[in-house]
Amino acid sequence: MRGTTAVVAGAAGIALGVASFGADLASGAWLTVLQFVASTGFAWGCAAFAPAVLARTRAGAMAAGIAVLCLATGGYYGLNLVSGRWRADGLGPVLAAAAYWTVLSVAGGAALGVLAHLVRSARPRPAAVAGGLVCGLLAGAGIDIVVSLLAAGDHGRQRLAEGALQAVLGVVVATWAFGRRPGARDWAGYGLAAVAACVAGASAWGAVESVPVAGF
Repeated sequence: MRGTTAVVAGAAGIALGVASFGADLASGAWLTVLQFVASTGFAWGCAAFAPAVLARTRAGAMAAGIAVLCLATGGYYGLNLVSGRWRADGLGPVLAAAAYWTVLSVAGGAALGVLAHLVRSARPRPAAVAGGLVCGLLAGAGIDIVVSLLAAGDHGRQRLAEGALQAVLGVVVATWAFGRRPGARDWAGYGLAAVAACVAGASAWGAVESVPVAGF
């Protein structure tokens, strides 16, 4: 990772971490906006995917994805520690939460980096599968929210709308990225992979969110 990709990845990671911290302190309209653009699975996935697409090599794409998510996680928890917000839960649980999300940041950033590189440079069939997996990763959190709320009988409009918007935008971003790739595109393969990945992605997000870690 070098040049423009490194700058974009660094800026995106720092901005995401600061915005996520700000979302915890905001209220009113700012709360709604900041929570969506900085505290959702879709937002974090896009922040990692976008710089990775710019990288010329697989290693560079992985490094970009990891850098964004780790910088954002480190910045978010660092600001919480500096501000003293950790005192409500105790230092140990907050550090455990930070470690948990850092591990997921490394795994998620690496996965999105590899997929971004495949979407951009692989042959049509592998690129279609990679694009479908990106779709599942970006839309999965939103789908999980909608399915979970409906299953629980919770029809609150705002929360349902936020989940649906995440899901729709995840599909749009992944499809746009696949459609912009150089060379031939296997749209049928992409569609099949996207459907399967969205189902799996929603299940995976549900599992991630169910882990009882303390913190923010």
